[in-house]
Amino acid sequence: MEPFIVEIDNDLEDIVPGFLENRKNDVVDLQAFYEKREFKEIERIGHKVSGSSGGYGFHLLGKIAKEIELNAAEENEEKVSNLITDFIEYVEKVEVKFIKVD
Repeated sequence: MEPFIVEIDNDLEDIVPGFLENRKNDVVDLQAFYEKREFKEIERIGHKVSGSSGGYGFHLLGKIAKEIELNAAEENEEKVSNLITDFIEYVEKVEVKFIKVD
């Protein structure tokens, strides 16, 4: 599969790696919470990531996270599982290109 290429203002170059590292931590947490079917915790992570991703330029990740949030609230196991897979794939394959934004 092709990487997800995201262009981000080079003013954010110092903080984006930390943001992405936190998302890798979220992957571990999402998997653990899903194994235990702790949907409230999954919903919390989805909410947090959906709220912060857009500000960094990761709009697709924000959409995936919002869907995780909404489906976890409904305890829709199959959709949550598929969305967590999408989240993991995005985090593993995203490529950031820093650009000058005027």
